[in-house]
This record gives sequence, structure tokens and C-alpha cells, in this order.
Amino acid sequence: MKTRLTMRAALALGLPAVARDIGRMKRLRCNLLTEAGHEAGRGNVVTATVLVALYVVAL
Repeated sequence: MKTRLTMRAALALGLPAVARDIGRMKRLRCNLLTEAGHEAGRGNVVTATVLVALYVVAL
């Protein structure tokens, strides 16, 4: 919801490139967390991010 509002505000200010970049960042973040084996849409994004960071550090 916040991302959508931010994208709309960027468009209203005449910054379509910023709106596209915000959308791309959200998709990348959700794809990364999904590929890590966690459901990003469940509200546990912070926990999933920490787990991904620990996984990367452990490699």
C-alpha cells in the first residue's frame, strides 16, 4: 500500500522514472525473499530479510 502511494506521488510530481524504480525495487525484494523459501506477503519481511542475510554470511 505504501509503495503504491509513493509511486503515485512520484508520478504526480512528474517523476515517472522514480516511480518505475520504486516498483522494480519492490519486485526484486519480494522475488529475493520468495526464492529464499519465505512468503514475503505474510508480513514477516524483516524476519525473512534477516534470515537471508544470515544465509549469505554463512556461505
